[in-house]
Amino acid sequence: MKMSKFIKGFKKYLGIEITIEYKACLYFYGILTFYCIYLICQKTYFASILHMCEMILAAYFMGYLQIYVLHNFDEAEKLGKREIISITLCSILYAAFSFLLGWFDRKIEVTCLYFLFTLFMYWCVYLINKMKRAADTDKLNRMLAEFKKGEPHGEEDR
Repeated sequence: MKMSKFIKGFKKYLGIEITIEYKACLYFYGILTFYCIYLICQKTYFASILHMCEMILAAYFMGYLQIYVLHNFDEAEKLGKREIISITLCSILYAAFSFLLGWFDRKIEVTCLYFLFTLFMYWCVYLINKMKRAADTDKLNRMLAEFKKGEPHGEEDR
């Protein structure tokens, strides 16, 4: 049965939205971790809900930017010139959001440290995505080899 153009388009749209959701949650967690460590170092044990809302909105904005403008760079096969420029641009934008919105009390040294943290965060996510792709490739190759032998693949592969 042929799938309609609408269904195909909807599935593609849904896949992109799920990817953006994944990115927003992942990067928000990283931002929130840095923010909480900053607050603890300031001997403050309460986080601003307003700042957390700004952080998650920034993470969603950056997710859309990454997917629609910057070619999903953190899921690239290798870090080339374009990916490094994209990582740097997004880190600068996150640092600008943090400074303009006062997440770290507009302290330049903390904002610079946060910029470095976001560079590191993007590099870690790139490595995690690369390892996941390698594991998925190994799993698919194993399943293909079993299929060629006529063996059913085990429950653990599903």
